[in-house]
Amino acid sequence: MSATTSAQALKQENKTLRNYLNTVRELYWASQEITSADNLLYELNQLLYKVMAVVGAKDGSICRLDKQSGELVFMLVHGELGRQLPDYRIKSNTGIAGWVVENRQPIIVNEPRQDSRFSEIVDSEFGFFTRSIVSAPIMRRGSLKGVVQLLNKRGSEFNEADTVLLLILGQVSAIVFEEIEARSGLKKGEEEDPIYL
Repeated sequence: MSATTSAQALKQENKTLRNYLNTVRELYWASQEITSADNLLYELNQLLYKVMAVVGAKDGSICRLDKQSGELVFMLVHGELGRQLPDYRIKSNTGIAGWVVENRQPIIVNEPRQDSRFSEIVDSEFGFFTRSIVSAPIMRRGSLKGVVQLLNKRGSEFNEADTVLLLILGQVSAIVFEEIEARSGLKKGEEEDPIYL
């Protein structure tokens, strides 16, 4: 490797690190301020998009755990299935997301088809192809609220830095879910948008 190539690689690495740190800072401030937003899901959707861009993931989703049905409900989806997956449900013990629900731990799976925990249900039903996954629990006060996932990282594999960003996004998501529940409780008897339930 030439000195020029090495310097360019180091410059790119520094730029990537700055982007990660800026996103961590943005997620931190979002966790402090997001409950004052009028449209909580819009704000959370913007954060999901930002994390996907920094990580280089082509696809991403935030699912809420419906404890009554035992299902994960896709609430926010970006990427190839962005129009098809919202409100789609899978059993909460299915696939990599199901492993996250059960273990309440983040996981990186860069070769999902070689992992026995991977489920092809969504891929088969929607003609999608999952090449890599990073997934993290959405937790609040010891209670699991859902799962956040990024898929199909461009040009490389998911890594621990990606997991850290996803865990912080999961924390912000949990705050949003809790605030939505609180607001729904205050508005009993009013019509609610189904996405907010």
